[in-house]
Amino acid sequence: MERVSGVNIMSHFCRIQDKPLNFYRDFSIIVLGLDSIEARSYINAVACDFLEYDSDDNPLEETVKPMVDGGTEGFKGHARIIVPGTTPCFERTIWLFPPQVKFPLCTLAKTPRTAAHCIEYAHLIKWDEVSISTKSFTSCGKTFDPDNPEHMQWVCSEAVKRADLFGIPGGVVKNIIPAIASTNAIISVACALETLKIISGCSRELSNYLT
Repeated sequence: MERVSGVNIMSHFCRIQDKPLNFYRDFSIIVLGLDSIEARSYINAVACDFLEYDSDDNPLEETVKPMVDGGTEGFKGHARIIVPGTTPCFERTIWLFPPQVKFPLCTLAKTPRTAAHCIEYAHLIKWDEVSISTKSFTSCGKTFDPDNPEHMQWVCSEAVKRADLFGIPGGVVKNIIPAIASTNAIISVACALETLKIISGCSRELSNYLT
């Protein structure tokens, strides 16, 4: 980089789950800026799987992959550290996140009332009902992939049919929380600062994890 000499940034355009485990094995520290609980849980599991202990049940330092987790939601945000073998892992604090909205399957199948019900019907029920004899991409038993445009288009099309059948008007179905530039800046700086502390040992890192 011209701004910071000696820094080499390499970008990858894929799902984090698509990378082999050896890709993460060489990391000294992992900084998380992820947008889902699923992705955080995956990286947490990877880092914890690398952890090894000595004969006295103490973590081997060379196998510890510290994680700095940062996230924002509107004007709110957090930055915390997770050290496998020392602090509680991500799964132990997952209850801090708000529960996801769920709908009863009977409502989706029999009495949908909103556009969200139609989307969930197409995603959870209709997807699995597609006949194996059809030429649809679901006929191979593929798991629904929200990052696949073809899958998303299929769900949208089926949801529209469902909405028309029950006379449900269309609308925007997504929990959109605006990104606040100042919040993002504060949290990113906090994450960078904690990363510097862990790597250099120049100061004590945060102790805002739960015991």
